[in-house]
Amino acid sequence: MINLTAEPIFLALLVGSIAAMLLIARQRLGEPEDAVVSAINQCLPQTQCAQCGHPGCLPYAKAIAAGEAINRCPPGGKQTIADLAQLLGREVVSLDDHYGQEQPSRVAVIREAECIGCTLCIQACPVDAIVGAQQLMHSVLDDACTGCDLCLPPCPVDCIDMIEVQTFTPVNQKPLKPLVEQVKQIETECIRCGDCEVVCPKGLQPQHLFWQRSSTDAMTALNLNACIECRLCDRVCPSAIPLTQYFLEAKQSLLAAEQFKAEAEIAEQRFSRRENRLAEQAVKTKPTHNDRKALLERLAK
Repeated sequence: MINLTAEPIFLALLVGSIAAMLLIARQRLGEPEDAVVSAINQCLPQTQCAQCGHPGCLPYAKAIAAGEAINRCPPGGKQTIADLAQLLGREVVSLDDHYGQEQPSRVAVIREAECIGCTLCIQACPVDAIVGAQQLMHSVLDDACTGCDLCLPPCPVDCIDMIEVQTFTPVNQKPLKPLVEQVKQIETECIRCGDCEVVCPKGLQPQHLFWQRSSTDAMTALNLNACIECRLCDRVCPSAIPLTQYFLEAKQSLLAAEQFKAEAEIAEQRFSRRENRLAEQAVKTKPTHNDRKALLERLAK
């Protein structure tokens, strides 16, 4: 005898299983796209200046992932274009002048004696780097300012200057000698003997560090910062390659990249917090049904 009550239960379980499988498939298919957008976003300078035509770096990253050009970020300039081209396997192209010109790193400085406390610059700043109140003096937080220039247009008294700042240059106690020009010749002289790995007191792989010295990701993975610069690898190298000298240069590049990444992450977090706050304020200030009703009643009188 056929159990009629079991049939609906079976169908319900079947439908539920199919729905669960579709949900899992959708999530898994969405992960690569999210990973690509995140990787692109990390290449962008996080100035949130909107010069690219998008309201922030993350929206531009999503547009690039969808096929938009990689040369529309003036603050990032040539370096950002090169990084994006390498990441996405695209051709390195010149900066599109339509979106602005590449400039040195700058921060905004308010001439406080001339400030009238209008708060318009505070409202324009995408990372909340300006502090002050109505009819009181405003100031810029240098460490938080991304140099986006968005505070300049709304200032009614033109009391904001953009001041060039020095880019981050790590201080190395040991003086660096200029590297020889014949890098390719030096690389061909490496005979891959592995003697440098044998003598390394930290158990590193100096020859791999040497081959991968132009990649910050590889430098991190190979634990470059553990190098104590003892120069034992230099002494045993039969090709007389100045390995330690290259490692010192690579450490500087790695430190600068880490500093840039940390500053970009902070700027992105400040931008996200500002966007969330503005969204919450918009919800709170949105008129309710009772507000509309009261307004109509007043107009009717």
